[in-house]
Parts: sequence; structure tokens; C-alpha cells
Amino acid sequence: MRTLVWILILSLLGLGAAFAQPKIGSVVNTASYQVPPNDSKGNPIGNHVIAQGSIFAIFGTGLGPTTIAYPAGLPLPTAVPAANGTSVSVSGGGTTVSAYIVYTSAGQVGAILPSNTPVGAAEVTVTYNGKTSGTYAISVVPSRLGIFTSNSQGYGVVAAQHGANSAPVLLSQAAQPGETVVLYGTGLGPLPSGAADNVAPGSVQIGTNVTVTIAGQTVTPQYAGRSPSFAGLDQINFTIPASITANEEQLDAGTCYTPVSITASGQTSQDVVIPIAKNGSACEHVFGLSETALASLDSGSPVNVGLFQILRAFVTSLGGPVEGAGGLFNNADANSVFNMYQLIPVAYGAVTYPAPLNACTVIDQIDTSGGFSLPPFSQIGGTELVADAVALDISGPATLCSGSPNCTDNIDRQPTGGYVSAFIPAILSPGSWTISGKGGVDVGAFSASLTLPADLTWTNAGNFSSIPQASLTITWSGGTGAGTGIVTVFGTSTIVNPTDPTQTRGKSFYCAAKASDEQFVVPQNVRAQMPSAASGETSFGTLGITTGGFGTFTAPLKKGTLDAGVIDYGEAYVLSVTY
Repeated sequence: MRTLVWILILSLLGLGAAFAQPKIGSVVNTASYQVPPNDSKGNPIGNHVIAQGSIFAIFGTGLGPTTIAYPAGLPLPTAVPAANGTSVSVSGGGTTVSAYIVYTSAGQVGAILPSNTPVGAAEVTVTYNGKTSGTYAISVVPSRLGIFTSNSQGYGVVAAQHGANSAPVLLSQAAQPGETVVLYGTGLGPLPSGAADNVAPGSVQIGTNVTVTIAGQTVTPQYAGRSPSFAGLDQINFTIPASITANEEQLDAGTCYTPVSITASGQTSQDVVIPIAKNGSACEHVFGLSETALASLDSGSPVNVGLFQILRAFVTSLGGPVEGAGGLFNNADANSVFNMYQLIPVAYGAVTYPAPLNACTVIDQIDTSGGFSLPPFSQIGGTELVADAVALDISGPATLCSGSPNCTDNIDRQPTGGYVSAFIPAILSPGSWTISGKGGVDVGAFSASLTLPADLTWTNAGNFSSIPQASLTITWSGGTGAGTGIVTVFGTSTIVNPTDPTQTRGKSFYCAAKASDEQFVVPQNVRAQMPSAASGETSFGTLGITTGGFGTFTAPLKKGTLDAGVIDYGEAYVLSVTY
């Protein structure tokens, strides 16, 4: 696993010209790559946050040699190469410390922030070949864990291993309920006073009140601390609850992407996912991919997936109702398949956090998102399979546009790939809807159909211009007749403190009910856990209801076969609120 983690750290290196004046573009936790959220004007709120004793990455130009260089071994030095090499200084609280160099290149440097670095505002500089960069402002905190992921980009499937044999957790070799697994990250916290950060630390418990939240269940790890043989690296050993897949109705995303996060010293990691197998060795994929296809993704080979979605929503931050449809065919590797899932069905309400039916779960979660935007197809990756050079058709029970101005009843091809259209005025209604294409250079003629239920309407949304401290009674109509028949009631509250990042905090709640119930009462003890802002802090909050469902289809490809064809719908009614 040490080799695997090292590969993950090094895999995103960007190399550039040597001997240029060093210039820092960004400083981030090397596992999570998390950056501050933006305010309403698009400006970052506060500095990037780096924890004492953690491995961090510096991106920029002229930071080191053209060819990557790294130390021969432990103890890690403060300059690489030794003569005129890369060194990193961090100044704050009247003290300047030298970071320990993990690797260096022209475009990226990895280093460990010494545990004795003063907490608070600090400035980072990089020196290479006798030239020193300008300063880059960061905030040093005692703890801010980032979790390593298999794509080395800070999101998606976690880089984990089975506790029994140290083999990696994969889609085709998933973790089991009741099994102990090991996650890796950096930023749990500083080493004890006097301990050195540049040598093998041994087994050292780090952080306080460390908890793992997985699919809404909270567990205490058996071990949370430094990985014994690897400077700056943390590991968390925990047992997956035996009951993790009990709420099968609510694991509507299957089990390949079971959500997990870690809270330590009051600070929450980024959200990641872990594959879990209810039965056998392979997880259940939301797209219906076979075990053979999952094994192909694990080996680095791509699969062919078609994914289309129909969306109906009301979002206050966007000014009202939103309708549309979109999707794509894609020859996609494991990361691109996850991106398809995350940027379409998750982003548009077809998949929600797995909550127990007729109950709620509250999780630590930093969430500054809100509303919807067009699917960023260019961020998905893979190789798009073109189904039509211009547009796909959508048809259903409603009277469509028939050439009316400013109205569309097709799904246009986008310059950045994929197909998407917003329906103005609204055309969607309950009943069977079909997305079809006459065929293109990669995909033959196809048809994908899905039945939309009665419109999901939040009947007492007008009661929540402010959020009371008491229990919240949410009522709705519709949402029945297709899909899961489940309505999820959710709320998020994230408070960002720009001057003291240790005070940044966030909670989310998710409650599930049958759509036919048309009501759910969020208990007061759930509402009470949602944080509120103090003077000088920035609040991000939502309250909403959502439902969704999935169908399948087939399509002929000009080359190869379609491994999965999925059409889904998502409905949501989302208010921007302050708790």
C-alpha cells in the first residue's frame, strides 16, 4: 500500500521549464485538493487550509527541475536536490519553518508541514536554483483531513484496502459488511511535541473524536493515526457495520458508490465513496454494469455507457421552475463512469444520500453548492460516442412546441459534447417520455423511455422564509407512480469562517418517506443540529425535497456493444435558506 499511496501522490505532477522564477499558483492538501468556497461574487472566502504535520502540494511554475526528483529515503530533507534544489519556507506567528520535501518538479512540489508550525495565517515561499517565489497566503490549522482517492484528484472512489489481506478495495473486489478496511489520508493532526515529521513515525494515534460516517451510520475507528512507516501519511482502520445494506430501498445508487467521510477534531474531510458488496465480491452499480464490466474498469479498461436524464425542479436560487433533459453515450474508464454518475443523476436529484425509511440521518458535511447548472460534459472524461450530429428527439403525452417561438422539443448537441436542452415553457408532464435518435457516427438508432410520475409539488414551501427552531413539517403532493416511490427531505447548513478556519463547520440531514405519505416531520433534535452563523461568518443553506427513478434501454454501437444504457428522472424543490 505504501507504493500505491506514493503513486497516488505523484500521479498528477505537471512539469514545466526549469530555471524560471518560481511562481506559486495554489497550495492544497495533497489528498483532498480542497479549496475555499466562493462568495456571491465568485471570490474565495478565506485562505487555503493546511493542517500541521500534513502532506501538502504546491502547484505553479519554475518550482523545481524539469524531471521529477525525490529524496533517496528517510529522513526527508528540506531541499531536493541538495545543491540549489527546491526548498519551501512557511512563515507565520513570528516563526519561519522549513517544510520537508517529498518530491519536486517544475510544476508541482510535495512537502510536509512541520507539526510545530504556528496555527493561524502564514505565508509560503518556494526557492529553487537560488530564486525565490512571491508569497502565497494559507491558514495553518491543527487538523483538516484529506482522504486519498483512487483517481488522485480528491473525489470519487476512496483508495482503501481490505484489512485482512491488504488487497485494494475495488469495484469487483468490494468491501463487505462486517469487514475491517483501511483508508489513507493526511491532515489528522500534528505529532506529539518533540517527534520528527520527516522519519517513520511508528503507530501514533492522532486527532481527537475521530469518527467515520458511512451511508449515514457513524462508527468509531479501531485506529486513527500515522501510518507507521510513512512520514506524513495517516491511516484510519474501521469496521463496516454489518447492517450497512439493510435499507436496500434507500441504497438507490447501488453499493458501488457508498458515501463515506471522516470527522476529526471537529473538522470534516471531503466526501468520498467506497464500494461495498451486499453479496459476492462485486458491488451493485447504479448503471447495472456486470461483474465483468466492473472488473474491466478496475483493470483500467473502458466500458460503453449511455446515460440520459429528464429533470423537473423548482430552485429559488435560479428564480423558479427548471425543466430539461440531457445525457450522452461514453466510452468511459472508471473515473469517467463515476463522473457521469456524480455530474448527472446525483447533481440533478435522481440519487440522494441513503437515509432510513421513515427516519433521518444527520452527517458532518461541508456543502456550499446550491441549485443546478448545465451538466459539464467536458469534465466527465472518456471518449464520447456520437449519436447524432445535431440533436436527439424527446416525445411524450404533452402537447409539444410545434414550432412555437422560444420553445424546444428536442435535445441539442453541445459544442463541449453531450446533448442537453432546457424546456421553456415547460413541456414535461406525467406519463411515458421517450428520448430517441436516428443514429450517428458511433451509435445507431435508439429509443429510451421512462414514465414520469405526478409532479412533485412542495405544498407548504411558503412556510419557510425563515427556518424555525422547532420540528419542521414538510408536506407535498405527487411523486408517486414510478421509480422508487420515495421522497427525500433534506437540509444543509455550512458556515464558513474566513478568519478562523477551525470554526468552519457544516451539517446535512436526509430523511426518507414514501411519496404516498405526502408528509414528513423533521424532528426538532435533527433541526437543532444545523449550525447557524455568527457575526463575520458566511452561511450556505438549503431545504428541499427530491425524488427520482431509473429505467434501462439498449442501443446498437457501430463498434463494440453497450455495457449499460440508463435513463433516469430527477425532481427537486429546493429553497435557499439560512438556519
